[in-house]
Amino acid sequence: MLKKTLTVRPDVKVIVPNVNGDLRLAGWDREEVAAKSGGDVLDLSFDGGRVTVSCDDDLILNIPRSASAQVDNVDGDVDVRTLAGALTIGAVTGDLSLREAGALTVATLDGDLTIRSGAGDVNATRVDGDVSIRDLKGNVSLDSVAEDLFARGVTGAIRAHVEDDVVLHLEPKAGNAVDIVCEGDILLHVPARANATLTLKADDAEDIKVQVPAASVSGSNPLSVALGDGSGAVINLSAEGDILVTSESQEWESAAEFDFGGNWPLPDDFAERINRRVQEATTRAGRKAEAAARRVEAAARNVEKKAQARVNMRVGRWNWDLSPKGPVPPVEPVSDVERMTILKMLQEKKISADDAEKLLSALEGGK
Repeated sequence: MLKKTLTVRPDVKVIVPNVNGDLRLAGWDREEVAAKSGGDVLDLSFDGGRVTVSCDDDLILNIPRSASAQVDNVDGDVDVRTLAGALTIGAVTGDLSLREAGALTVATLDGDLTIRSGAGDVNATRVDGDVSIRDLKGNVSLDSVAEDLFARGVTGAIRAHVEDDVVLHLEPKAGNAVDIVCEGDILLHVPARANATLTLKADDAEDIKVQVPAASVSGSNPLSVALGDGSGAVINLSAEGDILVTSESQEWESAAEFDFGGNWPLPDDFAERINRRVQEATTRAGRKAEAAARRVEAAARNVEKKAQARVNMRVGRWNWDLSPKGPVPPVEPVSDVERMTILKMLQEKKISADDAEKLLSALEGGK
């Protein structure tokens, strides 16, 4: 692998004309540009505050965190991390992923665009895949998205034309504008006490549903909706399919689980299906959780009876009794709900890894 390093100023501009493969770009605290490539060509040239990087294969590039970067073409995927400076990209034939990055401008992207924890405006002319944006402090402008758009935690304005489905989780702020044109379905989640003015337009007035307490609704198609005193954001949603505006968290989470989250497109009657599946899932989950609780408690009691050295732990309403000795096997095989309960407690650091292993052993009848 070829490696080269060049000392630069923190505000340098880095130009990459072409990458014949994947690009990994990361900002760091050093005043250096460091490049690695598995090909036969790697060159760093410095001219008047600009560094040009040339290569003929995959490229791993580290530049000062506050530097700006211009990448003209990438024949693969692009992964960008911890870069505060502005990034301009011409064309990418694969996916583009950014985490803890600054402003982005991209002309054409053949794959998916994923942004996490951004701090700058995002502008894209054409994205042929999905767009997923979480926790962005900036505005979003998407001229053309060929597939789906998911956005949550965007603090600025959003403007987008989407050919498939749109899922938005927003906290509308005064002065912000949201303008979405969608050829599929739209699901918008807002807080129950949000202040905003909405205009909703679909092919059929019956395809528009608003489930927000105290929402003031007028008109038909387009439907005018005032949330709170209407002094917050101005939101315009236009869809050829269904539009659902809701403040119900449970419904949002279930919709994301059942109908969004990678299993798009939505069904034509997605609003009705969401309601029905939420109710069914809630009933099933309640029954499973109660059964799991009873079985976990029974296993813990068995452990308590047989244990000589005990470790007591109370989590919520369950009194866990963890023993180094083998428990009495349960009548039924351990369920996924029980495993997930224990793993969730482990993830939340309510129990240790050893405790989790003992509980699983207790449920499975292991020694």
